[in-house]
Amino acid sequence: MADEYLLEMKDIVKTFPGVKALDGAGIKVRAGEVVALCGENGAGKSTLMKCLYGSYHADSGEIYFKGEKVNFKNPDEAKAAGVILIFQELSLITDLTVAENMFLGSQPKKGRSIDWKKMNADADKVLQDLNSTVKSTDYVRDLPISQQQMVEIARGIALGAKILILDEPTSSLTEREKNALFDIIRKLKKQGVGIIYISHKMDEIFDICDEAVVLRDGKLTGQFRIKDIVLDDLIQAMIGRHMDNYFTKCTAEPGREVLRVEELTAHGYFRDITFSVREKEVVGFYGLVGAGRSEIMEAIFGVRHLDAGKIFIDGKEVKISSSVEAVKHGIGFVTENRKEQGLLLPKSCRENISLAKLPQIKKGLFVDDSKTNEIYDKYHDAMQISSPSSEQPIVYLSGGNQQKVVIGKWLAMDPKILILDEPTRGIDIGAKSEIHNMIAHLAEQGLAVIVISSEMPEIMGVSNRIYTMAQGRITGELGETEISEENLMRNIVITDSTQKA
Repeated sequence: MADEYLLEMKDIVKTFPGVKALDGAGIKVRAGEVVALCGENGAGKSTLMKCLYGSYHADSGEIYFKGEKVNFKNPDEAKAAGVILIFQELSLITDLTVAENMFLGSQPKKGRSIDWKKMNADADKVLQDLNSTVKSTDYVRDLPISQQQMVEIARGIALGAKILILDEPTSSLTEREKNALFDIIRKLKKQGVGIIYISHKMDEIFDICDEAVVLRDGKLTGQFRIKDIVLDDLIQAMIGRHMDNYFTKCTAEPGREVLRVEELTAHGYFRDITFSVREKEVVGFYGLVGAGRSEIMEAIFGVRHLDAGKIFIDGKEVKISSSVEAVKHGIGFVTENRKEQGLLLPKSCRENISLAKLPQIKKGLFVDDSKTNEIYDKYHDAMQISSPSSEQPIVYLSGGNQQKVVIGKWLAMDPKILILDEPTRGIDIGAKSEIHNMIAHLAEQGLAVIVISSEMPEIMGVSNRIYTMAQGRITGELGETEISEENLMRNIVITDSTQKA
């Protein structure tokens, strides 16, 4: 192994019954370097990291760490050596303090007892070094997700991380929190920590990473210096083709006005919101996280109280005080968090795609299974849902296929208006393209579509018009010829004249 690498995994093969998950995969990481690990869902990224971490054992291949050949038997052995994996699903014990979580299993002792004073002081030092406002004595249950993630990173540093693996680290962070995380990553780089960064967000990869390693179908398809490539190079390595038509925009002539809202206000969230959406049109909402975009849509859908304002559907004023009433008026809402708000994870694909229509397909106290099968068959084919059967528990589907089921659930209600909040969050690059095509197709079929996205390329790529927001107010409306990065950024920057909701 070349001495320049802190970590080198070479020719890793891992086979499960009937599936070759890794076939000659690998990754190289230098000290003080951030390497993106890219690939679609199922490409082998998690399997490769678990082979490093000792959760899995490779069938063949070699792993070198700090110049020596290693084969960690279990995660505890990997952590002791300085290889720390922070999963997307956090593993903290919420009823313990921050310090107790950081030093769990390795608490400093005074005699036979835990040295609480030293443990808290050591924890506070690490947290302060990371510029965190969290205290060692805070209980994890009282912290927001973003700060819990900082605690996970602090725990890795406290354990002496030499290689830090971050799996989708910004999935629950606001833009400000993401920037704070990137500051921490840059600080860790200066300290010589090697970082493996797993993310579907291409802009983050180009922003924070030095190199990118790409896997496809378990094979290594490229390792690039970020400064030497463009987005299309990375996409081609990930999916095996160029994506000239990565974004698809509805090209139909907009029809009649379907939705109009006037002066909507919910104190503390948004104020004086007025906009409209026509059939055969995709209208985007763009702004920083916390601008009030999701809250507006929740109010229109009847799950958030309005203090003032009017809602018109097909030119008639309507009162919507619940989601049931919203559905009756032809509104479907694909929420930001599909796992908690859009799906019943232990249930089958068939049961999930029929959820919104259950009141209409009951036979007395029981659900008409023939009707649920009809719904599943229709949208399984129309939306190209990849599932081995209708009875497959949805928890085992990829993020992209889960999202297709959620969208299919609302299409089964034959809506006039479809609201999509962060429709491609946590979805791989190929599935994102499929969702973008679907959005354009639904609009061309006559739906009025609203898309909320925090990803600038996405909101620009799918929208016919865009409303920009900041601090609970609409700050601008961009027609198709006015949509540009410069105009979007100008409109979401907070100015002295921007009043909070």
